[in-house]
Amino acid sequence: MTNSPLLDPVATHHRDAVEELAWAIAASEGQFLLMLAHCNYAKWRKRVVRKLHKISSVPIREVFLDQSACTLYTTLRQEIGEEQPAALMVFGLESVTDLDELLIATNQVREEFRKNFQFPLVLWINDEVLCKLIRITPDFHSWATTVMFQIPTSSLISNLQQKANSLFSKVLELGASEICPNDAILGAGYSQEIKFALRDLESGNHQLPPQLLASLNFVWGREAYGLGKIDVAITHYQKSLEFWQQEPRKHQSKPENNGEILPGLGVPTFRSRKPITPPPREREAVILFHLGLCYCDQAKQYPAGDPSYGENWHKAKEYLEQCLVVFEQEQRPDLVAKFINQLGEILQSLQAWEDLESLAKKSLALHRNYSAPVQIAQDYGFIAKVALHKSRWQEAYTNAQYANVIITKVTEEQGVAQDREDLLAYGTGGTGGSKKFSYYPASIQAQQQQQYSSYQENSALYCLNGVVNIDKISQKYTNKSPVGRYLLLLAQAQQHLGQHSEAISHLERARELGIGDDPKLYLEILETLGTLYWQQKRYQAAFRLKQERLAIAQEHGLLAFIGAGKLKSSQQNQLPQNQLPQNQLPQTKSKGSPTVSQAMTASHWQHKVQELVQRIASTQHKLTVIYGQAGVGKSSLLEAGLIPTLKQQPIGNRDIVPIRLKVYTDWEKELGKRILESKGESLTVEGLKVEGYKNNLGQKATLREEPATLLDQLQKNQRQNQINILIFDQFEEFFFACREPAEQKRFFEFFRDCLNIPYLKVILCLREDYLHLLLKCARQVDLDAINNDILNKGILYYVGNFSPDEAKSIISNLTTRAKFYLEDALVDELVNDLAKNEPVGEVSPIELQIVGVQLQTEQINTLAAYRQNGSKEKLVERYLEGVVSDCGSENQNAAWKILGLLTDKDGTRPFRTKDDLGAELQLSTDNLDFILELLVKSGLVMRWQQEPEAQYQLIYDYLAEAIRRRC
Repeated sequence: MTNSPLLDPVATHHRDAVEELAWAIAASEGQFLLMLAHCNYAKWRKRVVRKLHKISSVPIREVFLDQSACTLYTTLRQEIGEEQPAALMVFGLESVTDLDELLIATNQVREEFRKNFQFPLVLWINDEVLCKLIRITPDFHSWATTVMFQIPTSSLISNLQQKANSLFSKVLELGASEICPNDAILGAGYSQEIKFALRDLESGNHQLPPQLLASLNFVWGREAYGLGKIDVAITHYQKSLEFWQQEPRKHQSKPENNGEILPGLGVPTFRSRKPITPPPREREAVILFHLGLCYCDQAKQYPAGDPSYGENWHKAKEYLEQCLVVFEQEQRPDLVAKFINQLGEILQSLQAWEDLESLAKKSLALHRNYSAPVQIAQDYGFIAKVALHKSRWQEAYTNAQYANVIITKVTEEQGVAQDREDLLAYGTGGTGGSKKFSYYPASIQAQQQQQYSSYQENSALYCLNGVVNIDKISQKYTNKSPVGRYLLLLAQAQQHLGQHSEAISHLERARELGIGDDPKLYLEILETLGTLYWQQKRYQAAFRLKQERLAIAQEHGLLAFIGAGKLKSSQQNQLPQNQLPQNQLPQTKSKGSPTVSQAMTASHWQHKVQELVQRIASTQHKLTVIYGQAGVGKSSLLEAGLIPTLKQQPIGNRDIVPIRLKVYTDWEKELGKRILESKGESLTVEGLKVEGYKNNLGQKATLREEPATLLDQLQKNQRQNQINILIFDQFEEFFFACREPAEQKRFFEFFRDCLNIPYLKVILCLREDYLHLLLKCARQVDLDAINNDILNKGILYYVGNFSPDEAKSIISNLTTRAKFYLEDALVDELVNDLAKNEPVGEVSPIELQIVGVQLQTEQINTLAAYRQNGSKEKLVERYLEGVVSDCGSENQNAAWKILGLLTDKDGTRPFRTKDDLGAELQLSTDNLDFILELLVKSGLVMRWQQEPEAQYQLIYDYLAEAIRRRC
């Protein structure tokens, strides 16, 4: 039997090209030959490679490049070592992240290939790689012989149809509980291959069948949705929906092509007369579902009180209802069961409790019939949510308990599953590894089951005794967010039932699961747990939860302002950009490296970050002194902006390694630790010590467990292609921690030698009123590297207040990012009020943050509400009251007295030790420590670390007046 050319393109269309490649490899054995195998499509490339291995007379070794590959020659040398294979074939050039750099390096060392590779070298490339080879590596490319593997037009169209069909099929298989991105279904590089195919078809004047064009619009819609381009996604979905709604019966009753000749092919191509799979109406329902997802995402862009919030949720509801109607009309209750719970999520957002309760009971019956435990748990969660809203606490508790038992069992079982059989059948009747749950949860007491007999039939055990098929890849369920959600529901019910200890236990367990892919849920867990801690007078634990909650809200763009705290860098633990944001795959936690804070990029200060980066990249600036008043955001600029930017942005071919220090009581040890951290080494050593400088006892400092000195290590780093940036933040604290002149001189001798190390830069960051101390200490050593002029205008970098226009721009950016929209009139008046206190009409960044966070806390977003709730002075006072209230009712008077003692009648900020404060207040040590910790971590008070005892000082001058008024 002769294979069809559609089924085996290698057998006919590519036979000559494969044989040519095999012959060239055999003929060049033992000598260098560069060949480019040009094929745009992974599927056909695999077929060609299999055929090539089969007919080749010499063994061909394969190497697959990693995405992070930086060089071609070095990578291949490391792979083969001293071996000279008969032939070598390289794959993966198209997936290399920085292909341009790799090709530049390849062209520079091209002669090394000829010298050291005495064998044929075959590089598999596509159109894009070929263009770059010609442009970037003309000399290297000139050595190559290219073998083309073109695909027949009929195969291109067939492949496109297969991709589109598989995407629809997979979406129907997964349902609403798990939304996979396109590349997880179609494979990495699918988008590029489709574009190659469309371009090839267009160049041959071939038109796409309307059905295929409609399917591809669905593909592009999902791609746009995954990139957050919701409007573009809606446009593509609407085009696809229009086709499937117009001619569903025609495409169901007739073959795809009645033996007609496809345009431009020249041969009759008869296709299967089987109906389209999946059928057109099911495709219509899938697109309606995705349109609903789009409007869900649109709704989340607005605060709950905004008219657009409700409008978009209602549009989402309409599309989901239409989707379910289509499935019901097609008599597919199994698909209704897979998609119905997305409508439940929408009803919950609309707070349509009656509709949600009705839907949950319907979906529970469906999911019991199809033995879908994850969805059954969700149904019980919906019922529990409705019961909470209606103050039916016991009913809420029982249903939340059922949801928890089910979802916990599912995740536990999947945690130990190793293969497909282990993932099949949470019950009897399944095949391959089927098992039956053999326990009844002890936490659901028999008395409760009898009391709520209507729920006993649907108990966790009963629900899970059916057959549940869970596919190893598509249905493996490891998302922790539902577990946390049901634990929260259970705890909320227990809170109202007076079971506070049990509620705390469940919330602590939910917290241990982490943020997952739902930061809002995690924030609600923290807030509920914090409230329970506070009610039990566990004020310190409640405060720490509040700090965590604010940091997470700021990092995820849910909080416009941060109050008196500092901006933090964001961690790269977000989902990939191309992963769908709604119901996405389970998030994988990773520490990653810090990224620039979203608040920093949204603010006017991003340009300051770029200015500092340019200074560091310049050879003219060995030293930068960042200075400004207290509260202008110097440390935030470093931590949330400059440092993460430097870590992501090499200079030339050198990596930038910022090393930040802000504790100076034992600066050598601390700096040694930071250097080791920057190298990713263990911190078991006590730290590096400075050798060659006299300590205050006239003795040489010695190394503890490290053989190298700080300077030796820094010099070694620069020889290893690094640029170290030593950042001494809050440097004014150095003058308190090291008061002795000998100690100060020792540091500045080290500072001097650092300036003489090539490729090392130093940043000092301190308050403006301590610049004179910097000048005084610098005079003790010879700073030739900066011409003994530490306060030179070219060295100083000022960070100051905002102009009114800058303040308005920042408010707009931050509130838009957090979806907390303020009236323009309110912004104008607020900025005017903030600028009144400054002599030149500027706005203090810290005052803007404090007033802004209070506006968001009280949800004041109109000018009328702002005027009704008092002036900006009143907002500052209420902010202070909020901080003090975190101390607990029995500690509030003491907290106000401490703040009062940190001011005086002249409005200045005196220093006080803990003993000073304790003597005035007669507090227990534990209570005093807690109040001071709270005030320091809230950003109101600075703790100056110095010998023999730390001192405390109010951070900001302008708070003194508000505190004096309150005290």
